[in-house]
Order: sequence, then C-alpha cells, then structure tokens
Amino acid sequence: MHGFFPSFNSYILNPLDAICDRKRPDAVCVSNLKNAKRVDKGVLVERPDVKIFLPFRFYVYEPKTLFIPNTYNRFLVVPSGDHLTSLVDEISYISPPAPPLSQIDDIPPEYFCNGDNRPPNCGPNCECTHMVDIPLGAIVEVVLVDEVQQVNLSHPFHLHGTAFYVVGLGRSPDKSIKKINLKHALELDRMGMLERDFSNPPLKDTIAVPNNGYVVMRFRADNPGYWLFHCHFLFHIVIGMNLIFHIGTPADLPPVPPRFPTCGDHVPPVTWF
Repeated sequence: MHGFFPSFNSYILNPLDAICDRKRPDAVCVSNLKNAKRVDKGVLVERPDVKIFLPFRFYVYEPKTLFIPNTYNRFLVVPSGDHLTSLVDEISYISPPAPPLSQIDDIPPEYFCNGDNRPPNCGPNCECTHMVDIPLGAIVEVVLVDEVQQVNLSHPFHLHGTAFYVVGLGRSPDKSIKKINLKHALELDRMGMLERDFSNPPLKDTIAVPNNGYVVMRFRADNPGYWLFHCHFLFHIVIGMNLIFHIGTPADLPPVPPRFPTCGDHVPPVTWF
C-alpha cells in the first residue's frame, strides 16, 4: 500500500483526532492509504446489498446492582473505579453453549439475538449471542460508530473469515456535534455526508475506530460460516464487545465429519473406586 506520508520517520498511524482529509506532518489515517493490489470493484458499488450500523459503548453498573446473591453479571473494573460491560448495538455478547459451526441444531434459537431482535425484558445490559445473518455472496457495508468516546482510546475491531476494504474513516463534519452517536451517523448517511472513498481503498482485517468517530468497511460475503467480529482488546472481548456474522446457511457448509467431537464429549467418564 502507499499513501501520503510525512518526510520524517516519526508519525502516527490512525490518529485519535481522526483528521484525515488533509496531508499532515505527524500522522496518516488508514483511509489515506491506497491499495497497490487488484481491488474487487464489485464490492465498491454505490449501494451494498446489506448495510449494518454497529454503535458500540460501555454500560456502567452501579456496584450495588452487581453484588446481589445468585446474580453473575460480567464486568470490568477500570482505573477510574467504574464497573463496565460492553454493548454492540445495545447487546453484550455471550458465547453459545455449543459451537454453531458443528452443532447449530443443539443451540436453542432463543440464545441468538441482534439489534432488531433482542430478547424481551433484556434490560440495559442485554446479554445474548449476538448474531447477524448475511446472505452468501452479498456485498456488505458495516458502519462502526464509537459511542464510548473515552479520551485516548481507539477500539481495534477484527473480522474473522475475510478481509474488508476501509472506504471511510473520520469524525462528524458537523463541528457543532461534540459526541457522535448512532442517530447522528444515520443522519449523516441519509444526507450523503458519511464520506466513502472507492479509489483503491486499503484491504484490512483489523481497523482502529477513531475516538468519537466512525469507520465504514465493505466486504463480499463469499466465505460461509459463523465468523466472529470483535474488539481486539482482550478485556473488552470478555465483557461482550463481539458479535457473529453468520454468512450463508447450513446448506452452504460442508457436512460435519463422522464422529466429529461434540461439546462435552471430551470429558472422560468418572470411575468410582
């Protein structure tokens, strides 16, 4: 890849301030890079088949609501002392009780949810297996919106199963907006102000979302399966900043091999003496 780099060696890749629309001597945004390899032009059509907005943020617990007998909420205690869990599109991901790839029929359907189908009475720290269904072969656009907006923190999101083109990255062009959110991002998109650059965009599998900003990514959903999409901070993964992109249907996958191990069958039987 190539792009406009400063003339000296000390610069920042993906600066937190997300000023990406002009050449600068101290930093370069990933969206400023150009792909030196062949680009799949079919991914860069004006209208994708599927468009997904994914705001992410933290939910802050009151400690008194956490330490109640027989409740087991996950949380992270940060240096400020706050007790947090992660939400992507208002859902905190929990792993299913069995692997979907080989045992999808063993997982009760009510385990799965998404932004349009949350469990009833899920609460502000809604926990379920966040999964988004995508047709095989679809052109997909994902817009990540940073509603965390914590100073000096930029969340790196990683997609398993395929790479994606970074076609947009930045902050709101409306300088009166101090903090971006999903509603504002949707309005920018409606007005054509969520800019996308389709001229040889870089291909990545991980992207740092600018603090108080957004990323627009595109990919072709041609690899069927259940693919994890997650923040790459381990301590954010364990409190739910993840989801599954389910591409295709079980019929698009090869059959499970005979005698393939199933969840729990690795535990040896107990022998009593």
